Amino acid sequence: MADALAQASGAAATFSGAAAVDGDPVVVVENLSRSYASAAGEVHALRDVSFTVPRGALVVLVGRSGSGKTTLLNCIGGLDAPSSGRVSVNGIEVSALDERARTALRRDELAFVFQTFGLLPMLSAAENVGLPLRLRRVDAAERERRVADLLDLVGLSAHAAQRPAELSGGQQQRVAIARSLANSPRLLIADEPTGQLDADTGAAIMQLLISLVRSEGMTLLVSTHDPKLQALADITVRLADGRVVS
Repeated sequence: MADALAQASGAAATFSGAAAVDGDPVVVVENLSRSYASAAGEVHALRDVSFTVPRGALVVLVGRSGSGKTTLLNCIGGLDAPSSGRVSVNGIEVSALDERARTALRRDELAFVFQTFGLLPMLSAAENVGLPLRLRRVDAAERERRVADLLDLVGLSAHAAQRPAELSGGQQQRVAIARSLANSPRLLIADEPTGQLDADTGAAIMQLLISLVRSEGMTLLVSTHDPKLQALADITVRLADGRVVS
């Protein structure tokens, strides 16, 4: 992992798309539907969605706002429960788990990167990155080493002691990415990770994220409005009105 930053820095300028995937499914979505009540009546956020994500793939979800991308990611990651259908991650049926088991799944098998960063404002960059390791009760010396490696990985070693308010938006997202890698997840879910960043910063963050995921051999499932990211995808899933249309 120590050499991954150099690989990622070079890849940021040269990465051009698909990597080899082995076909072993990390995510299986079968006939997934999600509806909920609103003041205007019943809302069908997802309608009979099915697809698979092979191990090592970069899968991009595209579609207009309200098409169901975030609801789909939340169901896959165990943040929301489907109304019907099944979701499996690494052979574990997420849709059948209780809340405690879903929490364990999110701790051990996958990680999220959000457009709002989700950093704790009272903690330093290093403390934010180390939080998942604290929750797993990793030995302090090992935790400090891992945090230092992760901050180096995303180019923020010099900012370890700074709190989120002292960092730029791009730097905050780099901290969030480092935190997402802390427990070495096999699946990384990114929901509009560049949504609050300007175009240049967003492009750099996306290239860094993809390069790190490739170097670590993880699977990336990302939603975006940016059509340029489709060129980087192994698989593109297009949603409209809660359905997969292509």
